Amino acid sequence: MKAKWFGISGLLAVVLLMMTPEWVSAQSDYYRGEGGRRGVVQVTNDWRDEVNITMWTQDRERIGEYWTLGSGETAFLEYRNARIKVRPNYKIKVGEDWGWVNLGDVGEFQNGVWYVNVRDIWRATHRNGGHRDRPDVNRYDQPDYLRP
Repeated sequence: MKAKWFGISGLLAVVLLMMTPEWVSAQSDYYRGEGGRRGVVQVTNDWRDEVNITMWTQDRERIGEYWTLGSGETAFLEYRNARIKVRPNYKIKVGEDWGWVNLGDVGEFQNGVWYVNVRDIWRATHRNGGHRDRPDVNRYDQPDYLRP
């Protein structure tokens, strides 16, 4: 009985040791520190015009110049001929106006890929209707036609 128990536990230990390096390396691609899931980014221009996309790291370091996508075009973002790997707290922006938004707020992460649409980025960076100096439309003392 003891020999059978040692044989089974020894086999389990070997299997566990063999799986550990693969599990650790798979985890490191997705969960490095507090940065969250890491993967390549695919942008779809579901907009009517050509757009420029810019990205920054969580440390506000700009990644390259910009990427240009034509209307209806879908592309993986590359820098120096390699697909970039990004985290949810990387910043993404459409065009030259307005601010940026966290990729995790507008993108969807599946199987190591961040999927994001231009319209979602634009909506997130233009939440106040595209008017920075517009009165706060969420205030209840505003007329109904000015409320969202």
